[in-house]
Amino acid sequence: MDGDLGAELKILELDDERLKQKLQILGVQTKDDINCVTEVDLTRAGFTLVQSRKVMSITTTDVESVASLPPFESSLSLGSMPARQGSGVPFYISAADSDEEAPVEASIGTTSFSPHALTEKTSSRLSTDGRHITVPRNIRAASRDKRRTSTFWQTQQQGRPMRVIFIRHGESEANVNRALTMVVPDHALHLTEKGRKQALGAGLRLRSIVRDESVKYIVSPYVRTKETLNGIIHAWDPSEWQKGWIREDVRIREQEFGNYDSPDMARLHATKKQFGPFYYRFPEGESIADCYDRASLFVESIYRSWHDNTKTNEVIVGHGTMILVTLMRLLRLTVDDFGNLDHLQNCEFVVLERPPDEPLFHISYTWCEDQPKVTEGLRRLSPSNQRQKQQIWNGDPDEPLLSSQAALERITCA
Repeated sequence: MDGDLGAELKILELDDERLKQKLQILGVQTKDDINCVTEVDLTRAGFTLVQSRKVMSITTTDVESVASLPPFESSLSLGSMPARQGSGVPFYISAADSDEEAPVEASIGTTSFSPHALTEKTSSRLSTDGRHITVPRNIRAASRDKRRTSTFWQTQQQGRPMRVIFIRHGESEANVNRALTMVVPDHALHLTEKGRKQALGAGLRLRSIVRDESVKYIVSPYVRTKETLNGIIHAWDPSEWQKGWIREDVRIREQEFGNYDSPDMARLHATKKQFGPFYYRFPEGESIADCYDRASLFVESIYRSWHDNTKTNEVIVGHGTMILVTLMRLLRLTVDDFGNLDHLQNCEFVVLERPPDEPLFHISYTWCEDQPKVTEGLRRLSPSNQRQKQQIWNGDPDEPLLSSQAALERITCA
């Protein structure tokens, strides 16, 4: 153990040979090595919580490296905090782990620096054609080595499936005739004849991916998703069907637009577009922000279920909007990112995969019926349909004042 680290430990009243020995067992020899362990590593090695936090206060992190950390979220949100906090496990590949640094408005130290740049960073990347959004697949060697020397990270790949596959349901009655939802509950709608064929075809496509590997399913309780899953599993011989390989989860049901669709649904959707699609809550229904809360709870559950998971593939059969919201949560996309995502097609696949020696997933490809696999990521809306980003004051006292008064004046004049 080098002198600098020894001096720091003495200042923190941790200059104890037994504690030093525990640090050496974890591979900590210098101050730099502190960045490669977590509080969880330290507590498992026998440090008290107070001692662990004292050790974690020894850091060589500078201002620039702080700027590359993922944005902070509540500890109730799984995987959103930096790994060294020991309170969450990123399911996504964050900007800080990618080969390239995330774009920011300006670099630290320049007069044009905006504090907002630190909070609006996202793990997402635009494809070269600008029509898809994805997260980085390549991991910096330093980040990979850090995880491989961390006991905490080593435990995260134990039990994690190699693939997580999201599948939207097949064509439903409401996809053909939306007026049905004024008299039929959304949860009770059936697949059409085309939807059944799509479900059977989705089963063959899924079988071509997983082959004879183990698989388990999570399905929305809605009729159309259950019927889609029934079509999918017909790609397996009944003798291969396994007890307990299907689990229903009500949290991944589709966004609720009200008990029945309102006769003036067209007006409500116009209001939603004006108000902001992510935050608009339908009467007797939900906003997408409400769905995000459900998605967060769902993610926390599947994360815990992986502690003793033995299946190679996890397949989630759900709904278009809710799948995208869950991916938003898993991949740490921003509200602006989500707002410009295109809808998923019926029985479209979104396939997440991870390397055998890494716990982090990436979007491997999407796959629609009768189309080739697309490796660029999630589709974005056409440029003409994309939403403009909200203007936000950057903190510069000389910047002109931003105002929403014009919107009120337009309504008053009308």
